[in-house]
Amino acid sequence: MPNPNPYWWEGISPYEEQPAQLPTECDVVVVGAGLTGCSAALTLARAGVDVVVADAEDPGFGASTRNGGMIGGGYRLSFEEMAERYGSEIAHRLLHESHVDSLEFAAKRICKEKIDCDYNVHGRFRGQWNSAEYDASARSLDELRKLVPVNIDMVPKEKQRREIGTDFYSGGMMLHDHGGLHPGKYQNGMLKAAVHAGARVFANTLVTSVERSGLEFAVMTRRGTIRAGSVIMATNGYTRRRFSSLKRRVIPVWSFVVATEVLEPDLVDEIMPGRRMCVETRHRHCYFRLSPNSKRLIFGGRAAMSKIRQPAATRTLHNLMSEIFPQLANKKITHSWAGQTGFTFSMMPHIGEVDGVWHALGYSGSGNAMAPYLGHKAALLMMGNKKGQTAFTQTTLETRPWYRGRSWFLPFAHNLFRLTDMKEDITRGR
Repeated sequence: MPNPNPYWWEGISPYEEQPAQLPTECDVVVVGAGLTGCSAALTLARAGVDVVVADAEDPGFGASTRNGGMIGGGYRLSFEEMAERYGSEIAHRLLHESHVDSLEFAAKRICKEKIDCDYNVHGRFRGQWNSAEYDASARSLDELRKLVPVNIDMVPKEKQRREIGTDFYSGGMMLHDHGGLHPGKYQNGMLKAAVHAGARVFANTLVTSVERSGLEFAVMTRRGTIRAGSVIMATNGYTRRRFSSLKRRVIPVWSFVVATEVLEPDLVDEIMPGRRMCVETRHRHCYFRLSPNSKRLIFGGRAAMSKIRQPAATRTLHNLMSEIFPQLANKKITHSWAGQTGFTFSMMPHIGEVDGVWHALGYSGSGNAMAPYLGHKAALLMMGNKKGQTAFTQTTLETRPWYRGRSWFLPFAHNLFRLTDMKEDITRGR
C-alpha cells in the first residue's frame, strides 16, 4: 500500500519551538498555522504586534503541505466575467494582483526570509484539451496582454513535445514566470520566520469558539481561553462547522495527489523534457510535475470532489497518469494522499470581516502565492495600514440558502463534470 502521508512530509523536521504555556491575552489571535496564518503572523510580529497562532493540528497540516508544489498566479474567470461582477476598475486590479503582485510578493518573501524550499522558475505548461480551446485561449491571451504585463506564450501542438513528452493535448499555454517548490520546506520556512519574528505558535490547539466580549474577543481553545483585540481566521478549506457564518461561505473541495517510485533518468527526460509544471484545462484538472530532485513524478487531480477511499483515488490517478504517459502504466505509486482546498461561490479569494472577525481565504486551488500575499494584506488591514489595500476586499463571499456547510452537492457536480469531459472526448475524436 502506498504511504498515505504526503511525499513532502519526508525529511521535514517537526515543529519543536512551541511555548510551554498558552497566554491568557494578546493583541491578535490567528486561527490556522498554514501559509496564510504564518504570513499574517510574520507581518504582525514584525510590526511589534503581540500575536498568537493556534492550529488544531501541526502547523501546515492542511493544503499548505498537501498541494502539488506549483506557484503562480491567475484565476479562470475572464476579465469580462470579473468586470460584470465588480466593474472594470476592480477587475483590472484583480487581474494584476492575481497574475503579478501575489507571485512577486511570494518570491520576495522566500528570498528575504531565506526560505530554502527548492523554489525554481520552471514555467508552467497548461495543456489545451482541444483545438477550439487552444484558439479561444490564444484570443483571450491577446486580450490579457493588453491589461496585464504577463509573460505567457502559446505552444502549438507541433512544438508541444519540447515541453512535455505526450501528444495527449492540443497544444498549450506556457506561463514562463510560474515555478515549483517543495511545499513542506516552504511551509516550515514561513513558520520559522514568523516564530523568529516573535509570533507564538501553538500546535494541536483546537479553537472551539470565538466570542465578542466588549471591544475584545474571547478565543476559547482546548488549552484555555485567550483574550485578544482582534482575530484572523486562516483556515480556508479546513474551516470547522462551529464557525458557521464563515463555514457557509467556504466550500471544501478535495484534491488527490500521488508520487511515483523513482524513475529512470532516460524516462524522466522522455516525459518531462522541459522540466515544466503542468496543468490541463479539462474538468479532471490533472496537474503534474517532477519532484525537486527530478526523480519522481508528482501527479494530482480531481479523482473526486468529495472524500473517497484512498485506494480508489490511487487507482483513478494512476489510470489518468497512464493515459497521459502510457510509459508509466507499470510504475508503482509510493505515496498517495489527499487534502482540502477552499473554494468560494464567486471562485475568487476574499479578505474581509464576518461578525468582526477577519479572514483571508478562498484560494480555489491556487494558494502557494495567494495565501501568503493575502495573509500579509489581512494583517496590514487589521493594523489600519494603507498598504493593505487590495481588490480582494471587493470580491464577494456569499453563501446560498441551501448550503449550510456540508458540501452534499459535490458528488453531483463531479458527475456533471465527468459527463462534460466524456462529451468533449467524443467531439475530440478520442
